[in-house]
Amino acid sequence: MKKILIIALAAFTITSCTTVEPGHRGVEISWGGETNMGKVYTEGMNGGFHWLYDDMVEYDCREQTIVEIYEFNDKNNMLTTVEISLDYKLEGDKVNRLHKYVKDWETKLHKTLKSAAKEVIPQYSAIELNITKRSDAEHKLAEILSRELPEVYIDFARVQMTDVDLPKAVSQLAEETAKQIGRNELASKKKSEQTYLADAKVAEAQGNYDAGVLNAKTKDLMSQPKMLELLRLENERLMWEGFKATGKSPFGYNNMYGVTPTIVKGLGK
Repeated sequence: MKKILIIALAAFTITSCTTVEPGHRGVEISWGGETNMGKVYTEGMNGGFHWLYDDMVEYDCREQTIVEIYEFNDKNNMLTTVEISLDYKLEGDKVNRLHKYVKDWETKLHKTLKSAAKEVIPQYSAIELNITKRSDAEHKLAEILSRELPEVYIDFARVQMTDVDLPKAVSQLAEETAKQIGRNELASKKKSEQTYLADAKVAEAQGNYDAGVLNAKTKDLMSQPKMLELLRLENERLMWEGFKATGKSPFGYNNMYGVTPTIVKGLGK
């Protein structure tokens, strides 16, 4: 008999308790559907006869993240794609209120984030959200979310714009601008090259001209009678210096100039 009672007691104990998973909070719902507003159950095992007919509804109260992608017109009325990440968690000690008063809290969470993004994004251009004013926009989003999410018993943690795509028109303009810059640089290099080649040709032509002028002047100078007479006298001087040094006639031999006159020989002695 004792064994039967022990078995029955064990069975009763097992069937009259419930557990709450780690990181979760539990809400007690009576057999009639009433929410226990006086208590929120923490993680662990909870016993009691009433669990034979009451239910425990669990809510994950750990920090979670949702990521949404939206398309809104920026302040320049250009369609801009924005990716936003929101970190949040449910208010653990208020999940009974969440259960009782908020229908489909996840939908409300997504709607609140979208509404905030729709309010903030059009205040900036896509370029500003990419480069200079992203943190300012995130701050405005945070102000809205930290004010509105507690109304549905959600704790706001942080929000970030994880990606902002430039509008197609801006991307195309940036691409064309980059191409034009490349074309301008190539044209500038070609112009510099042509200028260098032209300068080289001018320098060569100038050199040829200067050399021609000098050559012409030299030829003109050398053709003057006084210059010719000077050259003739210089040649004769050199010729007779050679005769005195070697005794050889500058006119050669066996001709009317080839025999040295006696008087010249006498002078040589």
